[in-house]
Amino acid sequence: MIDVERKRRVVEAMKQLPLDAFICGSASEILLITGYWPVIGPSVAIFTVEGDIHLVLPEDEVELARASSEASLAPYKPSELSTIIKPIEALSCPLRRVTARLALFKASIGMQIHQGMQPASYASNSVFRSCLVDLVQSLLPQAKVVASDDVMEEMKSRKTPAELDQIRKATEIAKAGFEIAGDAVREGRREAEVAAEVQAAFQCSLKGSKVQRSYGYFFCMSGPNSARASAAYARTRQRKIEQNDLVMIHANTCADGYWTDITRTYTAGAPDERQKAMRTAVAEARNAALDVVRPGVAARDVDCAARNVMAAHGFGDAFRHSTGHGVGFAAANGNALPRIHPQSPDVLDVGMTFNIEPAAYFDGYGGMRHCDVVAVTVDGVNVLTEF
Repeated sequence: MIDVERKRRVVEAMKQLPLDAFICGSASEILLITGYWPVIGPSVAIFTVEGDIHLVLPEDEVELARASSEASLAPYKPSELSTIIKPIEALSCPLRRVTARLALFKASIGMQIHQGMQPASYASNSVFRSCLVDLVQSLLPQAKVVASDDVMEEMKSRKTPAELDQIRKATEIAKAGFEIAGDAVREGRREAEVAAEVQAAFQCSLKGSKVQRSYGYFFCMSGPNSARASAAYARTRQRKIEQNDLVMIHANTCADGYWTDITRTYTAGAPDERQKAMRTAVAEARNAALDVVRPGVAARDVDCAARNVMAAHGFGDAFRHSTGHGVGFAAANGNALPRIHPQSPDVLDVGMTFNIEPAAYFDGYGGMRHCDVVAVTVDGVNVLTEF
């Protein structure tokens, strides 16, 4: 359910641009402006400067949408046995009816036009690109379409209190997987076995929760494979964990469209001196970064705080990626605001949520990373993954 504060912020953003309406066809942005997280079918949300919210969606998603959004729903059939039709063609008639009812004939309409990243809302989901822009322009030839990608990213970066509660809920559910991870990591087990066990604990944690839809990805990377975790993606393999291996457990999980990004690193057996030194450096870098976080601070200063500590411990070159990026409406998006990066122009503000993930990676040996999700508060920072 879109909260009062989010609705106010969307209207204010439209007035500043100025725009008469937003028309969105991607899941995260629909969640932002309607409170509903689409599943698989092609959905389009319309938000007017008067604060009216409309959602064109497949009829089999109506039940879910009614439980999570106050939007006026315009259901349609994306496919029928009598014909084969493209999703954008099926969408044309219902979208025409809604835009006509809202009299957007000569409106200034904000839409997403440029490249972006979307977290999965299902095994597969519809993604509109230029075809949605083309459809809107054909339905409203006198309207003006304005690129709204940047303003959408800005709005997603600052969460409302209600959205923060949703992200906290997502981290609480993810916690169950990490609570058993230490026991799951054992010499002789395959990475896939460990990943499956922590994934199962996470899935079982949903019992009794009020979350409608939640799923996630838990990855296990051991020994030399944990060094490869410095890449842009995680990958579980069939490697057997060996004595004294560093074992990294990484997770991206969601609760009704709000995402987490969490990593913990374990040792298969007693840690040696090298591993102890790595853990000390990572822990101190994490604390140094947290000490800097507060409203008005440059995001690059948070990165600098963590990076300086890693360098002081002799691990500067081993810290191969930025200290963090925005989390909440997306998980693995290095460009989500704020970017906790050495060259970031971003400035922290209340309600921003992001990860802090100092790390050290050594090819052929292993890697260690500790990744938390944090929120900027009036007084400083709140760690949402303190487990």
